[in-house]
Amino acid sequence: MLNYLQTLFHEPLSFFDQAIYRILAVLIGLCFHEFAHAYVAHRCGDDTALEAGRMTINPLAHLDPFGTLLMFFAGFGFARPVPVNPYRFRGNRVRADFLVSIAGICMNLLLFLLFTAVTLAGTSQLWDSRIIQRYGLSMLCSYRYNAIWEVIQGTAGATFGNAFARSWLLPVVRLSSYTALVNLNLAIFNLLPLPPLDGYHVFNDLLFKGRFQLDRNGFRIAMGMVLLLSATGLLGRLISACVFPIQDFVLIPVRALWG
Repeated sequence: MLNYLQTLFHEPLSFFDQAIYRILAVLIGLCFHEFAHAYVAHRCGDDTALEAGRMTINPLAHLDPFGTLLMFFAGFGFARPVPVNPYRFRGNRVRADFLVSIAGICMNLLLFLLFTAVTLAGTSQLWDSRIIQRYGLSMLCSYRYNAIWEVIQGTAGATFGNAFARSWLLPVVRLSSYTALVNLNLAIFNLLPLPPLDGYHVFNDLLFKGRFQLDRNGFRIAMGMVLLLSATGLLGRLISACVFPIQDFVLIPVRALWG
């Protein structure tokens, strides 16, 4: 967060330029995540979210004021969780709770794959063919290397300007690569088995058949753990340790075909 604020004070134009892509990427990830929860809850018999107008991808239905400010100033944020009433589920409530909880994570993973494909297609046309032949398409799209980070941050034009065959594609690749990254981060973050994250419900339903329930004090301790992991930077390092191998795995076919 401090890095974003430093950019605001030292390079305000760069900050607002990055903020546009950052907010769009986070909005896409969060709105589709909440829509997935609402839709699967509806299919399982609970229309609470539908009746509240939350079974939609319209950002206005999901935005939280503080979470929106965080999107702008900190590079991440959160939406209002969709309301779910497990007593309205049809059939096996534990199974329905699992499906509703995992739906948002699955949606973010699907969006990660979709926007990775868009990034690969755009990157193959963005760069000069000699650059692609030299470095390989997967390397130019990999989060492990500087090229894609400079595209995401908007500094690639100054650094690689002469290496672009179609520079007009740069905003497309920038948004798609950032959106892919945000959705992968959201999926990993929500898999943490701590309330109020989806991972808590997923692991509780899988391991304890939904019987393990935290009391208010336990819930507060778990929330404190999430905040502590975030404040110390451990959460970011944990997510990054998962992001690189997952993206590398997804890019295996690309490396096999295009280097």
